[in-house]
Amino acid sequence: MKRIGYICPTYKAKQFDSYTRSALQSFAATTPGGVAVIVDDGSVGWDSYEQTLKSFLKLLPIEYEIFHFPKTGGLTRSWNKGLSICEEKKLDYAIASNNDVLFTNKWWMGVVHALECGFHMVGPLSNAAGITAKGKQDVWRYVKNFKLDDDFKYLDNVSKNLRDNYLGQVVRTPINGFFQMAKMSTWKAGKYDKNNFYRPVNVRNSKGKLNPTPLMTLNEDELQGRWIKKEMHSCVALSSFIFHYRAVTRGDGYKKGKWYRK
Repeated sequence: MKRIGYICPTYKAKQFDSYTRSALQSFAATTPGGVAVIVDDGSVGWDSYEQTLKSFLKLLPIEYEIFHFPKTGGLTRSWNKGLSICEEKKLDYAIASNNDVLFTNKWWMGVVHALECGFHMVGPLSNAAGITAKGKQDVWRYVKNFKLDDDFKYLDNVSKNLRDNYLGQVVRTPINGFFQMAKMSTWKAGKYDKNNFYRPVNVRNSKGKLNPTPLMTLNEDELQGRWIKKEMHSCVALSSFIFHYRAVTRGDGYKKGKWYRK
């Protein structure tokens, strides 16, 4: 059985009960060969949080690895560390993702198929993907009357609907950073340098404007821009669906549009 690593970055221990727990639980329930890689970015109260994490993860039918940075260093560092762990564990696939997602039943079918058919990075449809794909990951394009609801049964029905109608279909496009999946061999081939998969700091965007969050954003844009020069292409798998609350760590002040909160 091929193994899929899910890099689940955490930053605030208090989010465990509301988001991280659901993300890990849904991943374990839906992913054959799943390996959870939790990378904590300097959470306050780590000793207590670590014990909570371990007690919870031991109840799930998955392999897991936990790594903690004593001081905050940003999301990009967490993804780089998580991918290094996936490489050390010799996993077949790895997902650089967030802790505010929900995996749906058989989510992996569409994205794995796309990777096995020659695409290098794949993302799913979602309710709140981001701006990089320019709406091409928007589930509303493909599911009529989609409602903003995080009920697992409802989301599994959405996932089945997409498989029934779009299995094997993709849209070639750069994808958003909340869920980036590739073969581990591809991650390695597309490294930024010997020690990093992503460029560690993104000071400016592609137009030269200063990035206010250089340790957290523009990482997926830089990586995919670099990969495309190597003829390494991204796509959206239309039969895969992942629910995304979005920008939970940054707080409700960032909530807008079709984003959601528990």
